[in-house]
Order: sequence, then structure tokens, then C-alpha cells
Amino acid sequence: MKAAVKEKIWTYEDYISGKIPPDVSEIINGKEVKKMPARDLHGRLVLYIGMLLEKNLKNYLVFVGEVGLVLSRRPLNLRAADIVVISKYRWVLSGKSIDVPPDLIVEVVSSYEDAGYILRKIREYSEWGIKRQIWIFAEGGEVVGVSGENIKVYTKDEEVELLKEVKFRLRDLLKKVGYEGNG
Repeated sequence: MKAAVKEKIWTYEDYISGKIPPDVSEIINGKEVKKMPARDLHGRLVLYIGMLLEKNLKNYLVFVGEVGLVLSRRPLNLRAADIVVISKYRWVLSGKSIDVPPDLIVEVVSSYEDAGYILRKIREYSEWGIKRQIWIFAEGGEVVGVSGENIKVYTKDEEVELLKEVKFRLRDLLKKVGYEGNG
């Protein structure tokens, strides 16, 4: 008879002491969440949106590339966001994961990502206090904006405000990054 393998429950102390393996990207209730690596379109969109935000937001810090967000320490809830924007008055660059709700997160969603996973993440971000969320479904040609209780779905031709008058149209962004797919 095979013995049951007990799933490791990670703690905040494990995280800050570097005990969590580098291939673990997110942790919910102390348990590892498996994620597929991002594809090329995802990387280009994150790059271009990050540059747009960095260029136009002088009083904000812009972070890109699976930025660690500590939603809670007990149990450990560690999420990773594609782009995080937070006021320079609320965060000082420290080399640590961000543990206060940012002003904006941007997530680029790939077609293979599970809807339940995405909806849980939207809910967790909202409950944590993130003021503005932008979810880009590039392959489907849509963008979802979440601000508090308000949710708006944009087509690829509609203008989407990221933060403080910084705007984009998905159609223009996809053209700029060189994507010729369905979006």
C-alpha cells in the first residue's frame, strides 16, 4: 500500500528566508499553484504596456514580470502580477515583495488559462484593496477593467484607461507589438 504524500504548506517565514523553490510562482493558502510559462505575445504586451506606464506616470513606480504580491502572511497568499503600479508615496523600492495593495495591476491572459483561476484572482485582488485591475484577453480581442465593484468589458477598438489618463486601444497595441492573430 502506498503512503499518502502530504502536500507542503508554505509559510511567510519560508518565503522571506528563501526556502520556497524558485519554480513556485504563486501560493494560495500556503499551497503551490502551478502555472504555465508565458508565451511570446504575453511578453511583448507586458513590455509595451510597462513602457507606456513608465513614460507617463511620474509619481508612480512601475514593476513588470511576475511581481510578487503578498496578499496575506497567515495563511501565505502570494500572487504574481504581470504589471504592478504603485504610488511612490506609498512604496519605497526595497527588494521585497509588495505587501500593500497597488494602485493598478495589469494581467495579460493567455487562451489556455483556466477561467476559475482568473476569477479567483480578480476576487482576491479586489478583496485585498487593489483600486484598478486591467485584464487583457489579447487573443479574444477584449479587455476587462475592474474598479471596485464596477466591471467593464472593452472591445479591441475601445479606448481603455489604465491610470491617470494613460490610455490604449487593444487593436493599436496588438499592431504595435507585431501580432497578426485574431485579436
